Amino acid sequence: MKEAVSLLHLLLDKYEHSALYKGTPRHNRRIWLPFNRRTLPRYFDDTTAVYKDDINEAARLLAERELVEIVWERFEEGNLIKKIALRPDRIADAYLFLGRRPREAKEDRVVRLAREYAGGAAPWVRDFLHLVAERAEKGESVARYLDLDDPERAVALFKALREAGRLEEEIPRRIFSQRVLGSTKAFDAVAGTVARVAAEFDPRFRETAAGAGRSEVLAELGIVDNPQHIFISGGLQFSVAGRVIDVAHFHPDLGISTEMIRNMTITALPADYVITIENLAAFYSFVKSGPRKSGPGGNVLAVYLGGYHNTLRRRFLFKIREFADQNGRQIAFFHWGDIDFGGFCVFAHLRDNCLPRLQPLFMDEATLTRYRKYCLPFNDRYAKKLRRLREDERYRVFHPVIAYMLQHRVRLEQECVGSDVKTRFRPNRAIFPRHPEAPGGGCRLQEE
Repeated sequence: MKEAVSLLHLLLDKYEHSALYKGTPRHNRRIWLPFNRRTLPRYFDDTTAVYKDDINEAARLLAERELVEIVWERFEEGNLIKKIALRPDRIADAYLFLGRRPREAKEDRVVRLAREYAGGAAPWVRDFLHLVAERAEKGESVARYLDLDDPERAVALFKALREAGRLEEEIPRRIFSQRVLGSTKAFDAVAGTVARVAAEFDPRFRETAAGAGRSEVLAELGIVDNPQHIFISGGLQFSVAGRVIDVAHFHPDLGISTEMIRNMTITALPADYVITIENLAAFYSFVKSGPRKSGPGGNVLAVYLGGYHNTLRRRFLFKIREFADQNGRQIAFFHWGDIDFGGFCVFAHLRDNCLPRLQPLFMDEATLTRYRKYCLPFNDRYAKKLRRLREDERYRVFHPVIAYMLQHRVRLEQECVGSDVKTRFRPNRAIFPRHPEAPGGGCRLQEE
């Protein structure tokens, strides 16, 4: 009986993926299961005839119940089966024999669930759910996102997507999972699909997914592993709950929560330029031995946001930019990150989503050559990714350094850039700020 069940499942699987099932057959074709070493390797086991005999008996049982038709090999009738066919007039009986739910019923269930959870969902989530419903209605595959045989996971995915699209503030991953799915670990089973759907159906997350990964996309949605802080150091004053805080009084830095960012009001911005820094170790190296305070442009606000910058972290930079614009302050914004594919993508993501006149700092060919001995190699697959950036005008500011990287097959992590190089550079105030489309790529740094 076990072998009979297995054979019939294989036939119904083929049927459910066939043009016959979808109602679009080009000919009056039947669903065949050929017996060969790929489809049934045990049938051709040369060490024993047990498996062959069991499968033959199973096929005979199904034929006796008029569920399948057997075609034997020529001159081997009763011994070797060539193929079996599903009887088209007994398909419903085949499902009953197995106690298997027809795919059409599973598709109908997914259609109903998708339409149910589309109500009140964010536009990108709604687009995804409508696509799933349309494909399922047509009998087309939705296996890229869910398994028709696992309705519980489909419900978990739809719930998680709908609630993720509604988030307005950061929430720890396990708390999100508990609130939405009733278990602190249930979200783990669908987290990857949630991130993939977000990247495919909302352009805001597409670049994050290309340059980083699943965790960064989820963070962009507001789902973080743990509550996060932004670390800042330098010239900034802000008020929260009626109290004024001067960041310059905190050495080497001050950590502020996203809750504080939401409620803060910028009151003063003595900094001449703002530098966002990708790596935490580099941030602390910078703030402890950063540019000297004297001279034009000597006052800096350094900000560690940590890799890709999600919506709540960009809110902090928006507030700084808006305060500068409203008060006539010509603040220049820089970003310092790795001289590699990820670093370039982080820069572009921040510039395109928050700071349109952002300029790279220590991410050029001069820095790469100065620290050449610390560079890391990369393979052909990585080179292909860099070539894509070299062909993209959004990364034009990095095209010279990318050309050098491809020529020498090297990349550089920002931790390798020594603190001494920072103390020997100062902004040239004469050109201090310049639009990024200007020749030379905007603001320059001039060695003393």
